[in-house]
Amino acid sequence: MPGTSTSDSNNYLLPEIDAVTAHNWMVARTGVMLDVREASEFDFENIPGSVLLPLSFLDPNNFPAIEGVKIIVLCAIGKRALAAQKQLHDFGFKNLYTLSGGIDAWKKAGLETQGGKFEALDYTI
Repeated sequence: MPGTSTSDSNNYLLPEIDAVTAHNWMVARTGVMLDVREASEFDFENIPGSVLLPLSFLDPNNFPAIEGVKIIVLCAIGKRALAAQKQLHDFGFKNLYTLSGGIDAWKKAGLETQGGKFEALDYTI
């Protein structure tokens, strides 16, 4: 699936990758995961090693210079990630990918998440 793309209204191809590819890039340190969900969503459940920058606060003028790695943008299911990816691309950022299916696809692939969701579980006997 690494070659999959979604086209926006301007026919710009927005590359998407699957969860396993994203995980492999993170493990190899060739990719960084940018989570554009809101802080409450991130606190509840997130991908270990991901960086929070909510779409509502995304300002490409203040975006840190990230070079030499792929930027993997994610949200819950993919819509906000595509919007963030397009904004960053329009400001000249390169190596941008969207995690196809968002954190839901990550979990369906059996990959690890963390967050407050797990603190609410009571495993006492």
